[in-house]
Amino acid sequence: MAALIDAAEYLFLENLALRLLMEHRAVPNWQKLRERLIADREVPAGVHLKCRGLNQILAHSVERPLP
Repeated sequence: MAALIDAAEYLFLENLALRLLMEHRAVPNWQKLRERLIADREVPAGVHLKCRGLNQILAHSVERPLP
């Protein structure tokens, strides 16, 4: 679970840095480009493949209720 949280924090920071760069450089239509990439089925599929190992670990884990 710690690795999942670390990865989420890293991706959040990476996304934040990219947004700041795009806004600072005044890249026109970067939001539309992002939406087009997300809509492309191959891009999310590639991201899912990169997370395959973590997904397998989570699929085989046992959820325990919090105390």
